Parts: sequence; structure tokens; C-alpha cells
Amino acid sequence: MQSLDQTPERTKRGRIAAVDVARALALLGMAAYHLTWDLAHFGFIGPSVPFTPVMRLVSHTVASAFLALVGVSFALAHSKGLRREAFLRRVTVVACAAFLVTLATEFLAPEEPITFGILHCIAAASLLAAIFVAAPIWMGFAAGALAIAAPLVVSFDRFNGPALAWLGLGTVAPPTLDWRPLLPWSGVVLVALSLARAVLPRVADAPWARWRPHTIAGRAMAFAGRHSLAIYLVHQPILFAALFALANVTGVAARHERTSYIAACRPACVENGGDLDLCEKACACVADRAQAAGLPLVSTAGKGDETRQRLRAVVDSCSSQAR
Repeated sequence: MQSLDQTPERTKRGRIAAVDVARALALLGMAAYHLTWDLAHFGFIGPSVPFTPVMRLVSHTVASAFLALVGVSFALAHSKGLRREAFLRRVTVVACAAFLVTLATEFLAPEEPITFGILHCIAAASLLAAIFVAAPIWMGFAAGALAIAAPLVVSFDRFNGPALAWLGLGTVAPPTLDWRPLLPWSGVVLVALSLARAVLPRVADAPWARWRPHTIAGRAMAFAGRHSLAIYLVHQPILFAALFALANVTGVAARHERTSYIAACRPACVENGGDLDLCEKACACVADRAQAAGLPLVSTAGKGDETRQRLRAVVDSCSSQAR
């Protein structure tokens, strides 16, 4: 007996399950990379781990895979010319999702908000892809290659400002949790779009294009690939909340907060003329007493005057004791 997802009426015309699974694999890679940031944030691993060359390579590989799949999907969805209504609907959804990401990070990470991350890049690159979806294939290749090469060849200080930084031609990257400027990253979309258009006539009869997953794992991967945007939006809050709970249950959060406070307190104390040994004792004293009293160490923003006064009293007491 055929299962429901294999019946013709439940199979979307022209949809290639292998592309959905590939997108799901990219999602797994992205989640794994984001997990290292969360683990570092809560002190489960060293703070430098997300910045190691290996993890940066993972980050760029995952981003490249996502953007390449955007180009491939664009070629498949608009193989007979641009379907304007479907295109505008999809771009609008992605742009709104990108705006939500910016809004959330402005609130949760105001020092490193995401102003032009991968969703912003997908929305902008899709506008460029619409230009080349019916153009000669060589033009898409050329535009993509130029987009990838441009930042390697030219850069200008005037592009560092927020109004132009998103183009990717500046000399410094802005402080942000995710940075995928239009150049070079839109080039990946355009090259993948052109490559997909070039091979599309031969894809229909390929075994991998007709393949359908028959296992639970395969179907789950295909489902995830079909709903990649929704999963992208919810995966990080879920990971963060789970690790937050685990860090507090295991005591890792308190130890990490103590270590972070002492690491920041000690050099500031010495810089203000304090003796290194005395500063070490005073900072450790503040950390221990504040945590015992349930007072925050990292930030008192929004905690009220009473909390700040209590913390100030702890600092003064420990400073006097260390003299």
C-alpha cells in the first residue's frame, strides 16, 4: 500500500526531493555551528572555539551551501520564466523574516545586531536572480563570478558606513553576529542559478531527480528541507533555551559568570592603580559574595537602583577587606 507522501496528488510537480534533503543537511550544519556559539556563551567550551579556522570554514561552507541551493531552487521554480506572483510572495516572506532577525538581535544583542545576515542576503540576491533567470546563461555566470571577485579586488573606506556596508566593498566588517554582504555572497546564488539552468534539461531523467525517500529519516529530512525557513527561525531560540536551562541546572552558568566577571574585573582594577594580588582577591570576593546574595555580575541594566546599591556595597566591602 502506497504511503500518502508517495501518491501523485500529494507530490508537488517538479519538486526534487534530493534538493530538499540537501537543504536539510545544510540546516544541520548551520545548527551545529550555531551550537558552538551557544556552548561558548554559556561556558561549556572555550570562548575562542567559534572563531577557530576550522569553525570559520564550517561557517562559510554552510553559508555557501545555503546560497547555492537558493540558486538551484530558483532555477527549478522558474524554469519557464519568472513566475512573478510566486517570486514576490517568496521574497516578501524572506525579507520579513530577515527584518524579524534584525529586530530580535537589536533587542537581545544590541552590540552585535544582525543587519545583513544570510536571510537579508537571500532576499537581495533573489532580486538579482530574477534579472538573470531568463538571460543568457553565460551572463549569469559572468555576473556571479564578478560578484565573488569584486571584494577581493576593490575596497573603499566610504563603504564602511551603515548605508553602504551591506554591499561588501568596505575595508572593515561591522560588529554583527552574522555577516553575509551582497558581495561576494550573491555571486554564489548567481553561479548556482546559471549552473542549474545549464544542466536542467538533463535533470528530469536523472535517477537522483526521481528519487523519493522511503525511510522515516529520509522523509524527515525532506520535510525539514521544505520548511527550512521556519526551522531557521526557531532552531536558535530552542538551542539557546535548552542550554540556558542545562547551564543553570549543572551550575555551569554560575561558574562561567564568575570567571567572566573576574577576567574583566582584574585588569580594570590594576588599570586603576590596584595591586595585582589585591585585585585578584577583591574581584574573587565580589564574585563569591554577589553570587551568594543572588546579585548579577555581568550586567545590572534594568535591575533597579536597589540591586545596583547592594552590588555597590559588596564591591566596597571587598575592596576594603583586600587593602
